[in-house]
Amino acid sequence: MIVVGTAGALGLGAPFWAPPVLGTLPVFRVEHVEVTGNVFVQHDEVLQLAAIGPEASVWDDGSAWEARVRSHTLVREARVRRVGMRGIEIRVTEAQPLALVMDGTLVPVDEEGRVLPLDPSVWGLNLPVLTGGAGVEDGRVSDARACGALRALAALKEYDDAFFGQISELWPLDAESLEIELIESGRTGRVLLLAGDAVRGLRRVELALGHASDSAASVADARFDGQVVLRARKRG
Repeated sequence: MIVVGTAGALGLGAPFWAPPVLGTLPVFRVEHVEVTGNVFVQHDEVLQLAAIGPEASVWDDGSAWEARVRSHTLVREARVRRVGMRGIEIRVTEAQPLALVMDGTLVPVDEEGRVLPLDPSVWGLNLPVLTGGAGVEDGRVSDARACGALRALAALKEYDDAFFGQISELWPLDAESLEIELIESGRTGRVLLLAGDAVRGLRRVELALGHASDSAASVADARFDGQVVLRARKRG
């Protein structure tokens, strides 16, 4: 009882020698592991990858466990921390599907263009479709213009998730710009932006539409310095 109390106190402000010493005590053996942050990767998959042995202590160096969990295709980061005297939490950061591209069938890719092993129909992935030369080679989007469009799309999602939810399709027009088609909007159906300045371009579009007398403009073009061109013209 005295050992447990002392060890618990050391756990709060332990000197450099404490973890190796505490790791030898049976009272700190790992009894339960909690997995958090996961959506696509199953709890049991994480435990299997971590391979925390029956003799493991909450004071053990968790870097090897983290590295094994990060080997999963869908895991971008894994962090281990102690929970109480007998618990371990593995906090998982997963790759996030951002768009769908054609690779025989529509497959999800993340911000960096990596193909994710997720079935869109099983997971109900309602994502924009990236077209216009977004081919896949060796498990990732190979076209530089398409990769630029993905980075712009990620920035737009972070800026305005509601706007991202309206995007049905996007495609690069050239090395610097992209075109976005919206599912529906009371004011515009297509937005043209510079890929490297997409968020600021969208802000300018929002401002222009807010001041426009004709709020039914179907195209908003923000590729020009200092101005937004609004017009009513269908694609093509």
